[in-house]
Amino acid sequence: MTIAHEEPDVTGVLSWFPLELPPAQRVIGLFVAKWTIGALRPLVQLGVPDLLADGPRGAADLARETGTDTDALHRVLRATAAAGLLREDDDGRYALTAAAQGLRAGVEGSVREMFLFASDPMMWRPYEDLLHSVRTGEPAFDRVFGETFFDHLRGHPQRAALFDRAMTQNHYPGTDRIFAQFDFSRFPRIADVGGGRGQFLAELLARHPQCSGAVCDQPQVVAEAAEEFARRGVADRATAVATDFFEGLPSGFDAYFIKHTLHNWNDRDAVRILTRVREAIGDASHARLLIVDMLLTGPGEWDLGKLTDVEMMAALGGRERDRADWNRVAGHAGFAPANDPAPGGLALLEYRPL
Repeated sequence: MTIAHEEPDVTGVLSWFPLELPPAQRVIGLFVAKWTIGALRPLVQLGVPDLLADGPRGAADLARETGTDTDALHRVLRATAAAGLLREDDDGRYALTAAAQGLRAGVEGSVREMFLFASDPMMWRPYEDLLHSVRTGEPAFDRVFGETFFDHLRGHPQRAALFDRAMTQNHYPGTDRIFAQFDFSRFPRIADVGGGRGQFLAELLARHPQCSGAVCDQPQVVAEAAEEFARRGVADRATAVATDFFEGLPSGFDAYFIKHTLHNWNDRDAVRILTRVREAIGDASHARLLIVDMLLTGPGEWDLGKLTDVEMMAALGGRERDRADWNRVAGHAGFAPANDPAPGGLALLEYRPL
């Protein structure tokens, strides 16, 4: 019996790629993800999913409309179809699958901007020097680009705009579960800290007409919040507060909500942000800190957050956290846990002021 046959069954991500390889060689299957993303990205950049919205089309037809080389376009279309993201018929025409529908622009549930952001060179290149992060604990992004991630966005408006669009589309299925399970109506006034253009606050207020709130973020970020609030019909109950959450936050709210923000920062900076929240709460013992972020599982358990944690490390110097990590960070800022959500995926952690 060979060593390969003595290996345990292949599990986890390696099992996603059904290649005829012995267990000791199954890591080669990971190359499939790189090749698929590489073929798909130019199609999304060219707007091919939108061009296929009305029905199947051939490579020559698509090449004429996109101004590309017919043979080259055919080859990336063929590869993408082989990966299951398009359908190719016997006449060489290509059609959308359900997954590819989400790569169209402006449709409900689109993840087009998220895909373009995640596959952008600014998110790929830090992985070329991830060893630097492992050796030093510092973001590889800073070494590769010569500046921090957020400084880079400030100096590259097009990438900053892509980031903002991607974050607007960043709606995890777990978010709906949190809306369904957590009673936000307990808090008449809610501050959404680092909430961008306020799309999450708008959704929350639409679901809870007895609540009002404010999105608190940097001036250029909250500039479009009023439009979002008007679009969702909550403009009479929502405001935008331009602020730097490292410097200070408005007082007088019953809950301070932070969604998918703290994982961007290391523990030291996360404590700084939460300390500003604690200062804003002051003596209001009824007020709560609400954190929505990944809550990591235990040793050896599958967890997407353990993979995104590496991206946080490489690009931002941030991190995903388990319950002990969250309690330690919140504790340093003057908070104690007030609920016990299950780990694995997105969770809402409630903290009370000490």
